[in-house]
Amino acid sequence: MTKVISDRLDANIIGKLTYLPKCMNMKVITKEDSILVNTEISCDMFNVACLIDGNADLKSISDSFYNLPFAWWVGFGNDCERCNQKLKEFGLKNPEIELGMYADISKVSRVSDCEILRIAQVVDLISLRDFIKVYKKLIPADAKSIERFYLSAAPFIFEKQSLLKLFVGYVNQRSVATGALFLHANVAGIWDVTTLSDFRNQGIATNIVRHMLFYAHDVHNYKVGVLTATKSGESVYRKLGFQKIKEFFIFNVSNR
Repeated sequence: MTKVISDRLDANIIGKLTYLPKCMNMKVITKEDSILVNTEISCDMFNVACLIDGNADLKSISDSFYNLPFAWWVGFGNDCERCNQKLKEFGLKNPEIELGMYADISKVSRVSDCEILRIAQVVDLISLRDFIKVYKKLIPADAKSIERFYLSAAPFIFEKQSLLKLFVGYVNQRSVATGALFLHANVAGIWDVTTLSDFRNQGIATNIVRHMLFYAHDVHNYKVGVLTATKSGESVYRKLGFQKIKEFFIFNVSNR
């Protein structure tokens, strides 16, 4: 069962990384050994190389980004150790480690412990701008790239049948938190959970995650939630019922 969920987590991650770029006819190349996304936007959040096979030609992949910042994602398939070693030999160091986790949604508590929070789905430009406002404050160096990408993707985000659902958390009418839900590979992927620094440690992020899980369960009949978390965030997700099943390694080209 864990292997099945692990494979679905892999598929959900790759699906999320490629979904909007494919919708916008950006450069997405799928090979047996790697998957490349080049949005031509100067941001390693949107330009990624998912390395699946340690025998992949790293220089060729790197050159295909034409000096744009991008991130290598490692942890897919069965060749993770070799992929990591090859990237280190290629000159990349100190990867970010993300923990792949999953939860049975039916076992997650529905009780909210944050009464000040109102959560709304992004359905128009006003709510999308609220999402962007929060998201870019947390990554100010990429603010222009974030705004450009999401505003360009707006028509596809607003589609009723979109696999990607964005959410904004409000406190006293102020947008303070974000979350993204990606419904793919029979698992509900939890992404982009952020909270403004002044509103942390109040249960806001936890309840954004809870809201998205039950949206996936109640509206779309999804039974399993998946996500990746930093080690510092692991305890928060464990309290909701998530369990670790694997690790992902993210190498940024700026580390070279």
